Amino acid sequence: MYGMRVALAISLFAIISFSACLMGVKGEENSSEELQERFHSVVGDWLNFFQSNLEWFASTIVGFMKHVLKTIYFAVGLAGFVMWASGFSRYTGKKLIIGAIAMAIVSEILL
Repeated sequence: MYGMRVALAISLFAIISFSACLMGVKGEENSSEELQERFHSVVGDWLNFFQSNLEWFASTIVGFMKHVLKTIYFAVGLAGFVMWASGFSRYTGKKLIIGAIAMAIVSEILL
């Protein structure tokens, strides 16, 4: 169902773009060349629009992932420290601290 909606939206976009190109072309000389130029400009504008929105979306997702990873490795490190310092489970606490440090290094380098 979702795929049909996307296909319908793309088809509608193509029809509207093509009809917008045809509106100002009737009765002019070199109309096929001007039609092609208008079509290219309309499609180019839409592609630039999608590209800028996709770049914004990608940067937003990366920023969100940085925030989530920082929260996770802080919580894991804190839990490890509490377990290690209280003596509840020194071995597990030490492993959690080491894991949190590894997560911090990897997330800060990769992101």
